[in-house]
Amino acid sequence: MQTADPIRVGCICLDQPAKWERIIWARIVPFLILINIALNPFPHITSIREFSYYSAAALLIFYFYKYRDWSALKTPLTLPVALFTAWAFVGLPWALAVGASIHDILFHLIKYIVLFLLLTIFFNSRAKINFLFWTIIVSVVISGFHDMYFFYVVGKNSFLTRMCIDHHQLPVGPMGFMALFAIALVVYLFRISKELCYKCALIACFGGLSLILFATQMRSIMIALPFVIVALFWDNKKLLYAMILIVISCLFLFSTQLRSFKNDISETDRLSINYMSLLMIKEHPLTGVGFSMETPGNNKLIDHKKLLAQVPMKFKYKAVEYTSPHNMWLGLAVRLGLVGLSLFVLIVIVAGRMCFTVIKQHKNLELRLTGQLCLGLLALFSIYGLFNEVFMHLLETLFCVLFAIINWSFCEAQKYNNLETAKMTP
Repeated sequence: MQTADPIRVGCICLDQPAKWERIIWARIVPFLILINIALNPFPHITSIREFSYYSAAALLIFYFYKYRDWSALKTPLTLPVALFTAWAFVGLPWALAVGASIHDILFHLIKYIVLFLLLTIFFNSRAKINFLFWTIIVSVVISGFHDMYFFYVVGKNSFLTRMCIDHHQLPVGPMGFMALFAIALVVYLFRISKELCYKCALIACFGGLSLILFATQMRSIMIALPFVIVALFWDNKKLLYAMILIVISCLFLFSTQLRSFKNDISETDRLSINYMSLLMIKEHPLTGVGFSMETPGNNKLIDHKKLLAQVPMKFKYKAVEYTSPHNMWLGLAVRLGLVGLSLFVLIVIVAGRMCFTVIKQHKNLELRLTGQLCLGLLALFSIYGLFNEVFMHLLETLFCVLFAIINWSFCEAQKYNNLETAKMTP
């Protein structure tokens, strides 16, 4: 009698899975998650994404009910994330817009915690992780080339002109961020791949993503790029020096021929916004104005004219329109106070320590390179967040993917260490 092959889901192994278990846990749920991730760069396609997400979330609830597998919560990230989430709820009585804050807690925090659990439980092998990476790469390439065709071919703009499509649902900033995120994945896959056909496909994707990155011309991305390069290649000094030389040349071309890093109007505009954000933090230092991302830019709830009047003349840009803090870190302090900001910093520190734990796996090349990839992407989020908002659906999905990969690689590193210890034990 032929027996069914076992399947591993989360931290449980189904030795004799029923046919419906294999279909649901090994095929349907991963497929739904991949659909959600693949359509992330296409914000105009929301119905399919929402259907795939909520279908997978419903099956996740059934999974917890049937198997009582809570292993996904046994991670160093659990405590800081739980404290951060709890603080978001604690601040509700002092929120300027309670309803909007509850909405954003549910759809910009809880929703992505559930996505993290889905990724952690159902993408628990290197093959699935690599397939997830390919999905992100291909979707970003397709989305980017679609926008480039619309702007440069249909719009008949010069290729040296920065791509900027008015009233587009995918802003140029997040597009550039996703392109660099995907480039990091391409570099990682290229370094671990052995098949020539895969490497050729990755080179083609790298070229396409580089064109997208060039078209966006984001200064914040250019600032983050050297840090990402160092994280990706610090194990290979010759390759690292070569990449740094290429990056320096690109930065010189970028700053002198395309979009200068010095922009007096833009700098004054951002300085005014940052100063106004600091004034909001001063008025609401502990709990902030509420978790809602719309509250800081709401003129009915916050008197922006009064705040702008308090900005010193050397930082003031009178025509500034405050719509958001344009800074992930200041934005968190504005919305959740200094306590909320501290808790989020704790999450990033814990994630960074997990990355370094993985990087220490000198005997396991793929695992070490995964740790370097995660550290580079964590640096990308942190530096990009100094100049832009990160908490939007387009980037929150990638943020969630990053934390899931960090958690997976950390668990694999622990298993590898335990195996090595067992071998050494007489």
